[in-house]
Amino acid sequence: MKEYTAEEWLPSQCELGESPLYRRADDTFFFVDIKKCAVHCVPLSRGWTQRYTLHLDECVTRLDAVEDRIDVLAVQTRLGFSVLNSTSGALTRLAEVRHKGGADLDQKVRMNDGGIDARGRWWASTMAVDEESKLGRLWRLDRTEDETNAKVRDISGDDEGEISAVINGIVWSPDDRFMYVAHTPEGKIYRYDYDIESGTATNRQLLVHLKDGSMPDGLAVDVEGHVWAAANSQGKLVRISPEGKITATCVVPGAKMTSCPAFGGADMKTMFITSIGAEESTGNVYRVRVDVPGVPRHEFKL
Repeated sequence: MKEYTAEEWLPSQCELGESPLYRRADDTFFFVDIKKCAVHCVPLSRGWTQRYTLHLDECVTRLDAVEDRIDVLAVQTRLGFSVLNSTSGALTRLAEVRHKGGADLDQKVRMNDGGIDARGRWWASTMAVDEESKLGRLWRLDRTEDETNAKVRDISGDDEGEISAVINGIVWSPDDRFMYVAHTPEGKIYRYDYDIESGTATNRQLLVHLKDGSMPDGLAVDVEGHVWAAANSQGKLVRISPEGKITATCVVPGAKMTSCPAFGGADMKTMFITSIGAEESTGNVYRVRVDVPGVPRHEFKL
């Protein structure tokens, strides 16, 4: 089994570092500190000292690039799908998550992870604020036929198997045939058959159950179709084959609470890793060079 060791890179000292994003168009790295309502923007050519940080009035939990735009980012706020002006910090709301249980239930959850598929559809997950109640669900932002409006669909519905206290991941295989989602408290990553034409995920199957106390958090996919998962609480990442076998690990010294990986750099062989500031965990950003390049993330079509 291949073993890697990450190095500390950015001294960000996040309370809740998440959602690393590399934007190739301008060679910029982004990530969030959810608890501090901050979005950090780091030009790779200039580094941490030349970063700029957006301080917002509400938390941002997820970042994605927008096709043909470097002035905005697609972001998930507490319960919203939004567009963030990456200079002014202005937020434009596209749509919001609303539960059948009403406002009382809305107060018990927040947006968490998400992803954009190859057709530009925006998937998102929610999680329980207390991280224990089984309230987390999958959602999808659908455009109307004339693309002037957007509607949020509850994908989990009444299927208890689709619900978890904390849902993470939402990534796709390089050929778009499979979608992967992590149920973090259960230590499980699931694989769905994915119809890219309709945006439908079906036939949920268990890909892997991490049984050493690891809680799979953010996910990233490489060109061989292997999934890298942040093994939160264990200070490492694991690389999982499409058959569910662990083929590599990456130790992250100083970051017991690893939260999310993302590929970047010119050759897509640098993996950036965010972490959570807690006991035995710095909240800093780490990086490691790997042998197999990552798949570039899909961009939202605004």
